[in-house]
Amino acid sequence: MTAGVGAQLAHWGVRRRSTAAAALLILLVVAVAGAVLVEVLNRTAVGAAHDQALTRQSEILRDLGVPWEPRTAGGTAWETAVYTPAGLQELMLRLGRPGVVVQLQNADGQVVAASPAALPDAVLSPPALEPGRSFDSAEAFDGPLPSTDAFVYVSHGMYINDEPLTLTVAVPMGLQQGTIRTVTLFLLVGGPVLALLGAALMWLLVGRSLAPVRRITGQVRRIGTANLGERVDVPPTRDEVAELAGTMNGMLDRLQASDRAQRRFVADASHELRSPLATLTTTIEVAAADRSGTIWPETAPVLRSQSRRMGRLVEDLLTLAKIDDAGLRLRTADTDLDEVVREEIARMRPASRHELRIHVEPVRIRGDGSRLQQVLRNLLSNAERHAASWIAVSLRAEGEDAVVTVDNDGSRIAPEDRERVFERFVRLDDSRARDTGGSGLGLAISREIVVAHGGTITAGEDAHGNCRFEVRLPCGADGAEDRAALSTL
Repeated sequence: MTAGVGAQLAHWGVRRRSTAAAALLILLVVAVAGAVLVEVLNRTAVGAAHDQALTRQSEILRDLGVPWEPRTAGGTAWETAVYTPAGLQELMLRLGRPGVVVQLQNADGQVVAASPAALPDAVLSPPALEPGRSFDSAEAFDGPLPSTDAFVYVSHGMYINDEPLTLTVAVPMGLQQGTIRTVTLFLLVGGPVLALLGAALMWLLVGRSLAPVRRITGQVRRIGTANLGERVDVPPTRDEVAELAGTMNGMLDRLQASDRAQRRFVADASHELRSPLATLTTTIEVAAADRSGTIWPETAPVLRSQSRRMGRLVEDLLTLAKIDDAGLRLRTADTDLDEVVREEIARMRPASRHELRIHVEPVRIRGDGSRLQQVLRNLLSNAERHAASWIAVSLRAEGEDAVVTVDNDGSRIAPEDRERVFERFVRLDDSRARDTGGSGLGLAISREIVVAHGGTITAGEDAHGNCRFEVRLPCGADGAEDRAALSTL
């Protein structure tokens, strides 16, 4: 049952839940405050009546004669004896007080005399007391009074003309109880009315507060892929709603940038794939049209070259897609970076057209050897395409970092392009043929790998003004492991 109610409340909007909570809170406050108020009024009324009864009792006893004399025959110091020539009813006429009821009971509990203030239908039944004993109804009071004709009274047992009687002085509580019932009725009726008024006020206030949120929701709902440039209105209130609108606009900015990047990526990838595909298609058609087969030796190298180019491009695209989807996953282990550098140089040396200058120091880091090898391959391939006569590769330890530099004597990268060169599909030399150039993805992939290792890769110049790419990787095992773990999340 509780789970069902919770599920139903979960479907209520903020406005309904806030209104219901306000109404319940008002009812709870009124109920608690009303109960406390009624209890305080009840006890205050009883306390005042009790004080009045004690005062009247003291006055009556003084009128009966002071000092009280204890009964001589078998009496005790606590037994009060009074002697009067007047009859009991005449005595009550003399002892009567306004606002109180005075009566005498015999040992059987029967009323033998009462003051004129006693109501004909008043039911006052105090216990019959032995002489010298007293009874106070306020001490026995606990909770609300039983009825409208209830009394607060004090009784005292005494001898009057040697007859054991009980003198009772009572204060009627009808008026006080009527007032308390009126207050209780007002609380019972006024509580729900206050709850309804509070709920209505909360409904209006929450509605006005949520109006900007509904407007933002409507604006965001109308924004689609065709109009990502639109933004929601930010109210000038500088409150949570304004913060929400600003956050939504920030999210839309990121979505728009991501959409642009995705569209540019798809367009660039399509363009890059179109060129080798067109070359392959044309070459195959030419070879197929040659019945003699003499042209095949000339077309085979072209087919192999374009196939390898497409394979590298597809592999780079898959790598970037994995990075964008779930982050780069590294297989971290202790790696001798100098061996990685030497292996890549050995692979490149037979096919290189340039002089290779190598300076490698032993350096061990914590990283993914195959991924770092991919970084070196991309940097060396880039240097091979742009170098004029030589390529220099250096590895050294510098403080807590391993530093790899790849220099060449080719064209330098302008300062304004040194950051842009690491973006996807960016090639600074637009005049050269695409067949001899790279895909524009190698440096972007290299940066992702280096950043995943907690390092940096930058483009710049050496001391002599030659083109340089520098990679810095942390040698500390703890730092590399922590950063690699973060990159896989």
